[in-house]
Amino acid sequence: MENKKNYYAVIPAEVRYSKNLKANEKLMYGELTALANEKGYCYASNEYFAQLYQVSKSTVSRWVSNLEKNKFLKIKMIYEKGTKNIKERRIYISTLLTKSAIPIDEKINTPIDEKRKVIYKYNNINNIKKNNVRNVKAPIFTEITEKAFPHFISLFPLNYRPKTKAQKNKWLECLDKIQRIDKYNLRDVYNVAKDLRDDQFWAKNFLSILKLRNTDKNGIKYIDRFMDDYRSKTKPIGYNKIKGIIEYYIYTSPATGQKELGAKTKGGELYEFNIKQTLQTKEFQELKKYVQDGNK
Repeated sequence: MENKKNYYAVIPAEVRYSKNLKANEKLMYGELTALANEKGYCYASNEYFAQLYQVSKSTVSRWVSNLEKNKFLKIKMIYEKGTKNIKERRIYISTLLTKSAIPIDEKINTPIDEKRKVIYKYNNINNIKKNNVRNVKAPIFTEITEKAFPHFISLFPLNYRPKTKAQKNKWLECLDKIQRIDKYNLRDVYNVAKDLRDDQFWAKNFLSILKLRNTDKNGIKYIDRFMDDYRSKTKPIGYNKIKGIIEYYIYTSPATGQKELGAKTKGGELYEFNIKQTLQTKEFQELKKYVQDGNK
């Protein structure tokens, strides 16, 4: 699964607005639709998703179980012939469609049932047309990406803004990847882009949001370079008070089950108790919030 497929992720309204799903479960659903596009099912392991989202395999397992519980997925185990050894796990996408979403043949006097019946289809996203449902051609992006889009384009001169639908989709896809793959908060990215557009040099050299995922002469993505500069300027006071700091992270305490702040240093690992001994209460609280917001 190392070679990431260049398919769009699809998150239908039933999933986006489900009150039974957590945000990361909805995001994972979108990833599953992309991975299922080639064969009609996804065969990626929990370990793959754990590395992708930087979480534990048990967390991924809970996400998958909840998606299956809410009938957004169907899981089928493939066993080695003549044994009970699991050869492969196949995850099929369950596309929820209400009866009113199905096109009605005007030639047939088909009454619409007032009770909205839910139809489950376990298949490849490309198989929609086969099942008599309108084929979705346009890519679907998250609500956050779509809401952020107009704010980003307003930063650029009119003659550099995307004009065609294809150009707009490229910009939306770029923002989607910055959030979903590069793991950056779009609000922070907007602040960075705004500062760049106000800079005398970058105002002439940063004329498209697409540049952010391009690489410089050293092979470093501009988004990584710009975000590192941004974070170095906005780090909380207590950040560098931990000697030999390499990075901070959030972990779950095995004793309390609470989310706690940890640190990887040149001298070894530090846990929340150790960090609290070095920092003042306010410094610690600001640092923990900074890391919880996705910074390291």
